[in-house]
Amino acid sequence: MQYLLITDSFKGSISSSDAGFALKSGIGSGEVVPFSDGGEGFLQSIETLCGGERRYLSVPDSYGREIRTYYLRLGDTAVIETALADGLVTVGKDHPDIINAASVGTGKTVLCAMEDGNKKIIIGFGGSAVNDGGTGALHALGARFYGKKGEIRPGGLCGEQCEYVDLSAVTPLLKKTKIVFACDVENPFYGEKGASLVYSPQKGADMDTALRMDESHKKLAELLKTASGRDISFVKGAGAAGGLVGGLLSVCDAEIRSGFDVIADLCSLEEKIKNADIIITGEGKTDGQTLNGKLPKRVLDMAKKHGKTVCCVSGIITEEGYGLGADICYSLVRDDITPEMTISNPVPYLKRAGEYIKNKYEGENRK
Repeated sequence: MQYLLITDSFKGSISSSDAGFALKSGIGSGEVVPFSDGGEGFLQSIETLCGGERRYLSVPDSYGREIRTYYLRLGDTAVIETALADGLVTVGKDHPDIINAASVGTGKTVLCAMEDGNKKIIIGFGGSAVNDGGTGALHALGARFYGKKGEIRPGGLCGEQCEYVDLSAVTPLLKKTKIVFACDVENPFYGEKGASLVYSPQKGADMDTALRMDESHKKLAELLKTASGRDISFVKGAGAAGGLVGGLLSVCDAEIRSGFDVIADLCSLEEKIKNADIIITGEGKTDGQTLNGKLPKRVLDMAKKHGKTVCCVSGIITEEGYGLGADICYSLVRDDITPEMTISNPVPYLKRAGEYIKNKYEGENRK
């Protein structure tokens, strides 16, 4: 029996790769295909699947503190994870002031990758600690922001203070490089479902600050349109990573794709599914949102196209989540197992799920 294990990370608990190997330990065999939506673990997933060379560099984190980070080089393609320079995973719990957080580190990583001669850049977005509308990354790439009293630093309220954006010194390398954004959210740059109102409270903003930053993003979009001729206001996904996607779209012609599609293409996922007997997928919580295109749904659709058996193993599966339509939906949380138990020590519960699936299918085959 050929098992293929394609899980997302169980957020706050275990990485995609580690979850897959925990399941495999219960089964005893199988191929692990770690996935990411573009956020934390994006490079780890691609490096595990495709190899590549790490290129290290020093950049400022979201609050200007020098850190060591890297991008992954695959031939003449650079793969960048914004969370490694400007992510919550990088700053940890030390995010004192979202207004001053800036995406300079991501911009410097992109610049370095272009200066290293890469012809294509894939950028994974997600898990960011910033809400600066991409002003930090733009600054690193050569943009400058001016108010009534002179130049303004990038940050969450840059648009509020800004009167003029100068893009004349933005690096011309952007026009010579093919750029792909791996992004699985469709939030616009500002507005009710925009970056500031939806995501900044998760990064330390109170409601008054979130509202101010939303207005700042709205003004920034107008200023960037005047400077570049590009209107990023309601581009789907422009609000990802605190508006970083929108800011970068004002200066480059990037293709926006889902993180799932990017990794699926890189690792020839559909071919792997064709050659497997049983597909196992999962995530931290499978609910109604999963049915709108999150990883387990994408995996199930691809697998069912080829008539494969699909098992979904998640930390929690809600009543709506059972509507996914998998052949087996296995929740780690049960009557005698609390969410806290599975979050703090998920490996034995994932191993038990793997054992259950093996017994279910291989036990039946022996009868």
